[in-house]
Amino acid sequence: MDKKEVRRLVAQRKKEYSDGQFEQMSQKIIARLQELPCYQEADVIFAYMDMPGEVKMREFIRKSWADGKTVGVPKIIVSDTDNRITAASMHFYQIDSFDVLHEGMMHIMEPDPERCKCLDSVEKALIVMPGIAFDTDRYRIGYGGGFYDRYLARHPEHFTVAVAYKFQIFDQIPWEEQDIRPQMLVTEDRMI
Repeated sequence: MDKKEVRRLVAQRKKEYSDGQFEQMSQKIIARLQELPCYQEADVIFAYMDMPGEVKMREFIRKSWADGKTVGVPKIIVSDTDNRITAASMHFYQIDSFDVLHEGMMHIMEPDPERCKCLDSVEKALIVMPGIAFDTDRYRIGYGGGFYDRYLARHPEHFTVAVAYKFQIFDQIPWEEQDIRPQMLVTEDRMI
């Protein structure tokens, strides 16, 4: 099975769940995540702004703020030359409110870099990352941009936890040498 087929299969599986079921599964995942020592010990959390069908992050972010943690979310910075995209990279910016977000690449909510502080210089953070599919060895299939792999290659000091629904987990998925696996994977019913 290639990555395209895995993505298609996950998209098909997502259709079997209601918004209410996604909400309940997300709550279980967030509760498990917040019980982990890596969360409890972290001062800085790098989360993400979810898209439909991903583990919902807003409640996790609210709880992280309530726990006194600094929270950053990603922004994709695009470089262009002559109106052609020549490079794009991911950076994390601190948010203290959802009011500093606006729609960005792929219609994902992103922080406004004019109103938010870049946190890329943080030496140690817990990165909570999404994905389309994972396997039991923690290999990950994302959306094809390689943003997390490139960011983690530049910042290997951060602890990484991926969150996913159990229907996103496979025994084995295709992976490439440059793919960086999260150190932990949390679903609504297990941790890997």
